[in-house]
Amino acid sequence: MKYLAKTLLSSIVLGVTACSPNSEGAPSFDAASMDELLSSAVERGDVLGVQALVFDDGETVYRNNFGLADRERETPVKADTVYRVYSMTKPVTSALIMDLMEEGRLKLSDPASKYIPQLAQMKIVSLGEDGQPKYAEQARPITIEDLLLHRAGMAYGIFGGNPIEAAWGKADLFNPQASMAENMEKLPMLPLLGQPGDQWFYSFSIDVLGQIAEVITGQTLGEAFEERFFGPLGMTETGFRVSPDLKPRFASNYMRQDDGSYTLIDDGQKSSFTMQSGRLESGGGGLTSTTDDWLKFARMLLNEGEYNGARILKPETVRLMMTDHLGNTPSLLPWVGAGTGAGFGYGGSVRIAASPEAQATEGRYVGQFGWGGAARTNFWVDPENGTVGIIMLQFFGGEDPQIHDDFRALTLAQTRNDK
Repeated sequence: MKYLAKTLLSSIVLGVTACSPNSEGAPSFDAASMDELLSSAVERGDVLGVQALVFDDGETVYRNNFGLADRERETPVKADTVYRVYSMTKPVTSALIMDLMEEGRLKLSDPASKYIPQLAQMKIVSLGEDGQPKYAEQARPITIEDLLLHRAGMAYGIFGGNPIEAAWGKADLFNPQASMAENMEKLPMLPLLGQPGDQWFYSFSIDVLGQIAEVITGQTLGEAFEERFFGPLGMTETGFRVSPDLKPRFASNYMRQDDGSYTLIDDGQKSSFTMQSGRLESGGGGLTSTTDDWLKFARMLLNEGEYNGARILKPETVRLMMTDHLGNTPSLLPWVGAGTGAGFGYGGSVRIAASPEAQATEGRYVGQFGWGGAARTNFWVDPENGTVGIIMLQFFGGEDPQIHDDFRALTLAQTRNDK
């Protein structure tokens, strides 16, 4: 299937050179080719529904949607469909931490236990030769920067495969009726998989940063987001809970099975995200949003902290966010680090190398910054080419869908400034 998809992609990309010029003589965006790419994925059953948007050189040059947002009710994906963006929340939480840094209310070098004392009690756990657990104290405190970079030694409990992940999984850290402050009380009993700073491992750390932001501001995380980002940016359809007026537009979430079929796992009209009584505000994965709303946040990053005349962050702060700080730190997952061409900034991955093949088949370009969500939402900001790409899906399970790479590749082929 991936071979067939790449063959289709190659033929479409080759056809881009033949697209008609606009009034200024530059090639226009070939919307028909992108429509074919996305609609074909729905027709093949690769995805139930998809929405995608491309912003380039100051304007939205492509947006469309195909398939179903709710299969059981036969509700189509529409321009205003609301999605669970899960870990796409992380760049927002990271931007909030950077905003607090600008105000002098924290330093990246601060011990995180200054704000969450329980962090100082966490111990590194390993297995001794006798098979029994060994405990070690932190050689140095976990810092704010360690949390931003997923190098605090924390785990997530979602990957499995080892006792440390299992322990984090059993901790019930994402109960919608428990606050993140209550979750901090569980940290002293949870193991660290290594010393702070020693390795990159995707983890609960940015959820901890969300709680640190609450401690510093005296606000809930949602209130801090609204005051500093959502309000000024006009992101009226983004939040930790889906309001009653947005509920009819909330997509359902599915699980892709091994045979390629999809099973409903979270009915959009009965989802816990629609419960206004929920107490959890997860800085690592709790937001819901629309494509148009997310474009506003992405455009702010693309424009180095400014959107529609509103200054949200300083240019140097955004550049710092979108710079690789992982360096030679070993990665325990194959997403970033040596040989991948990807580093990590504050809240998202940073492309530090991209072969011609990676550019052609995956749409990777040096300098791109972004991140995705567990239900296969994804966005990136490409400063060199002045582009934002957003693609929204809504399912768990299986490998990362081929449509992600295909969408990026076709977008890069049509928006790169050196073509």
